[in-house]
Formats: sequence, C-alpha cells, structure tokens
Amino acid sequence: MTASEKVSTLRAEMRKRNVTCLLVPSDDCHQSEYVCDYFKSRAYISGFSGSAGTLIISLDGAWLFTDGRYYIQAERQLAGSGIELMRSGSEGVPTPEEFLVSKLQSGDTLAYDAKCVSAKFAEGLQKKLAEGVKIVGDVDFPALIWADRPDIAHGDIWQLDEKYSGKSHTDKLADVRKVLSEKKCGALVMSSLCDIAWLYNLRGSDVKNTPVFMSYCIITENSDTLYVNADTASISDAMKAEGVTLRTYNEFYDDLKQLKDISVLIDKSAVNAAIVESLSGCKIVNDANPTLLMKAKKNPVELENLLKCHVADGLAVTRLMLELKFGEREFDEMSVDKYLYSLRRECADRVGVTLLDESFGTIAAFGANAAMMHYSATPIDPDSETPEYVKLDKNAPVPMLLVDSGGQYLEGTTDITRTFVLGNISDEIKQHYTLTACGMLRLLNLVFLDGASGSSLDIVCREPLWEIGVDYRCGTGHGVGYLLSVHEGPNRFHWRTGAAKIEEGMITTDEPGVYVEGSHGIRIENELAAVKGEHNEYGQFMRFENLTFCPIDLDGIDAAYLDKSDIRKLNAYHRTVFDTLSPYLCEKDRGHLEYLCREIK
Repeated sequence: MTASEKVSTLRAEMRKRNVTCLLVPSDDCHQSEYVCDYFKSRAYISGFSGSAGTLIISLDGAWLFTDGRYYIQAERQLAGSGIELMRSGSEGVPTPEEFLVSKLQSGDTLAYDAKCVSAKFAEGLQKKLAEGVKIVGDVDFPALIWADRPDIAHGDIWQLDEKYSGKSHTDKLADVRKVLSEKKCGALVMSSLCDIAWLYNLRGSDVKNTPVFMSYCIITENSDTLYVNADTASISDAMKAEGVTLRTYNEFYDDLKQLKDISVLIDKSAVNAAIVESLSGCKIVNDANPTLLMKAKKNPVELENLLKCHVADGLAVTRLMLELKFGEREFDEMSVDKYLYSLRRECADRVGVTLLDESFGTIAAFGANAAMMHYSATPIDPDSETPEYVKLDKNAPVPMLLVDSGGQYLEGTTDITRTFVLGNISDEIKQHYTLTACGMLRLLNLVFLDGASGSSLDIVCREPLWEIGVDYRCGTGHGVGYLLSVHEGPNRFHWRTGAAKIEEGMITTDEPGVYVEGSHGIRIENELAAVKGEHNEYGQFMRFENLTFCPIDLDGIDAAYLDKSDIRKLNAYHRTVFDTLSPYLCEKDRGHLEYLCREIK
C-alpha cells in the first residue's frame, strides 16, 4: 500500500472504534531515539524515514510534525501522500500537543499506544485537552494494518569488560541505591535502554548502530531485577554473581503491578504512560534517572579509551581526505560511505583499538544534497536494477562533499563531520565555510566558569554566523555515550533547550553548520570533553579538551573573515592534528598531511 492507502485504511479502523484523532509517535516502549524495525510505525505509515517525527491522523486530514533537521527530506518523502508537513520550531507552527488541544472537542476520542507515548507527554496532554475528550491507549492501531510487521528485536547480549567500562555493576548499583535512599524511594523503575546497558555493563544488538538490548529493570533496596527479550545463557553466571535476577521481557508489566504502597522513582519523560498506569498502587516520585548524569560524566578509564579510539577515527577520515585531495579514485556518495568504513577498520587495527560498528548511518552528501542535515545516499533511479549514485564531480556547481560519520568501538563512540572542497566555490560559500569553522574553534577553545549550561555557551559558536544573518535549525551539539547512543543527554549546546550544566567528564559535540536548500550544506564537527581548568577567587574555571583529530579543509577558508585570534586557533588546532596523526602515516601521506595542516596568515 502507498502512504495514502495506509492512512485511508487506518481511518476505516478509526471509524469502527469512534476515534476522532490517532497519534502515531516515533518512540518505542522505551522512549528511544533510534528504534528497532518493529516500532517504526510512523515511518511505515507515512513513508518519512527520519528518526524524529509525530504523525497525527484525523478523519479528514493527516499531519507530520518534524524538526529543522528533516524539513527537506520530509517534504520529498511525503510528496503525494496527502500528509501535510508541519515544520516544528518554525514561527506559527504548533507543537503536536497544541495541535491536538485545538483539534479535539468534548465528546471526541484520541487514540495512541500508551506503551509508545511518554508518561510526561500523556499527562501534560490530558491536562490541556477539553473536558470530555476520551483517550484510548490500549489499541496498537498500526498493528491492525501492518501485515508483515517484524518481530521485536531479540539479539545476543554480551558483557563489557571493566577495562572499558571503568566501573563494576556492583559499584554503579551502590551509587544508584544511595540516590534512592536520599530521595526516600523504595524502588527505581527504568526502561531507558542506554541507562540499563550502562548500569549493568552489558551491550546488545537490538537497535541498528546502537549496541543496546530490549530491556526493563526494577531496583529496590534488596533486589535487582533485569528483564530482557533474549537468551540469557551468555550472561546468566555473571549476573548471578552480581546479585542480578534475570526475567523475561514479557514478565515486566505483571511484576510492576506487584509493587504496592511504596514510593517509586521514575523519570516520566523516559518511561511510557502504560508503566505509570501499572504503578497505580504506589506513590510516584518523578525525577531524572540517577544513571542519566552518572553515565554522562565519563570516568578516567572511559576518557583514556575515548582518546585512543578518536585517534583511529580521525585518522580514518583524514585518510579519506587524502584520497579525495591527492588520490585518483573516482567516488560516488555510496562508495565514499563504503570506503570510509574500510578505512575505519584499517585505522582501528593500526592504532590498536577495536571497531564493532558504525555509530549511525554515514551521511555522505555531495553538492545540494548536503543541505539535508540527515541525508542518506539514495540511487538516482530507485527502480534501476543496477543503481547509480550521485558522483563526486570537481566541476559541479557546488563541488563540496559533506561526510558525517562515526564508529562504535570497545573504547567508545565517535561522531565527526567534515566538509571537503573539491573544486572552485563562490565567495559566499567560502564565507559560510570560514565562519562555520570559526564558530567551531571558538567553542572548542572556550574557558568558562563552573555552572554554565549548554544554552549559555551556544552563542559562542553561533555568533560568527548570526553576525551575517545566518543560523542553523538544530542544536550546536549533543552529548555522546560510551559505546552507547551517539546522542546522549542531559548535556547539549542549544540556546533554547541546553539547560543542563556542563560538567567535568561530559562529552559534547561541537558542530555548527550552514544549510541552503538547493545550493549547499556545510558542517564541521569535533567532539569535546569538559575538563577542569584554573581554580581561583572567582571559582572553578572549566575548559574543553579536543577529542577529534582531522584537518579542516583550508580550501574552504578565506582568512579575510577571521581575526588574528581565530587564525591562531586554527593554526594551533592543525599543529595538534599533524603531531597526533603523522606517526601513523607513510612518508608520502605525512607530506600531504603537512600541507593540509599548513599555517595560514
């Protein structure tokens, strides 16, 4: 069925049940950003494949809400579907919640799967809806029309050695129980896959590029129960030795209902509405998972490992740059992706780290395709038996290649973006490129007082672009997990939503950009580790340690747009890149790297 036919079929099911509006989110039962195929209902129905979006279907209309990262992609993928694109974050565009409140009147019925909607969203919406609006949360509407729906993922689970995690599950559990005691709670219930994987020092393969496993956990003063959707033979002995009781995934909700007359700590933004409904016999204490901040602040072992894998990762992207600049290979967008992954494997071996996977699907976008923030290479003719992809052409109108990629290593998770200039570009694009690099380097070199948040630091990166009336419709940076999700909270750089304090050990990306639809896209991304600086009468100063080692393409830089301080920052960064990577290169490539890292004046 086409997207239009799927919406029509759903409307027929809605009429049978007297449903006025149907809400289809992107979430799974765990409020994950990236989900296994079973939970891709919104993508299945609408045809929009981006990771973020909310679909609302009424009896006479359909709307897809998504943010600025996906405007261009969504517009293309929704064409002909009858689904209207709602550009979230744009002036005058309501949130899905505001839209539903305006749409539903007393006597109407709203339906959604309560297991795939966060408790926070459900409660907030319920308070704002008109009195008399009924909510149906126990029907999975997409399942009614999705005949060949995949099973819920149930891959292997394996234990992460303490030489990588830096801390045992027993010690982490003791820290969690200390928080429970401080908050006078008898239990903690968690469904966040990354928090659970981090706490138990386990990893899995249930979500593409994110080594987690479908799971829940319930922790009390005397018990530690982990619910998994997999064969536990490989971890049962280790978990038993650590006092963990293993139960099946499907036993979780029944066990929840056995909790009575105690205070339960849950994060309503990170559990689904059905979980809260199952805890009706308990007092709910709504607060962040204790593990959220614990896993965000990387320990010394994790930080040491991260430095190693970032050397390998930066070396791989640098070798791609060397091939693009000085080699004779001919590339298209897809072959760039494949070649870079082969380089990651080679460079991991050369540096002595272990690559397991990509941390997300590589974005290799040439020319105007780079204006789509989350573009993925697609065939020029999707129906061809021998698909061809957009070729890299130095004589193209905008001969630039944006490559956003990352790796999952035993030593950590990486995320790096570089935009390569392969031919002549206009003065305007050079200005955009230079100011993007300028903003990235200013944030990288920032010194700030302890207590500053991502929202207070974000402007440092955006200012060079804001001065010429240009901005980008996304955050400047996000937290990164350790062999977990490439996007991790609570830390991020965004002037609107980066409220979390930047603390020692946090890893955050620094990735400004410019995106001009139909013309060009530029992004330059490094990862930063927050570290302590000087302490004096004014308090504790903080700074960032650079983790990413790869040249910034000087063919895109016009020094006329930089002041002397910016030039010093750029030259100092390139000296560090050369000193770090040159020992792993042959004499010929060292010479080329020296040129790529040359000083500018």
